[in-house]
Amino acid sequence: MDIHFVSSANPDDEDRFAPVLLQALRPLLDRLPIAYTLRIRTATGQVLQHSRTEAPEPPKDEAMAEAAFGFPLASRSSLD
Repeated sequence: MDIHFVSSANPDDEDRFAPVLLQALRPLLDRLPIAYTLRIRTATGQVLQHSRTEAPEPPKDEAMAEAAFGFPLASRSSLD
């Protein structure tokens, strides 16, 4: 998945906002059982990046996983 977020902020504001956005998204993505790279590139060329290279083992109990995330999780086979 590749998501692009286009901002109407000026370049200086983007540089100040990018680290805040990265810090806000990390805990959200860390709750998911996926490996990911989050990369933010601002209009001035500043690049911030965070990666989790290995997906953690999902909880064995699907009900526990759904309770942790607050919504039903799609099975891996349905995503292939």
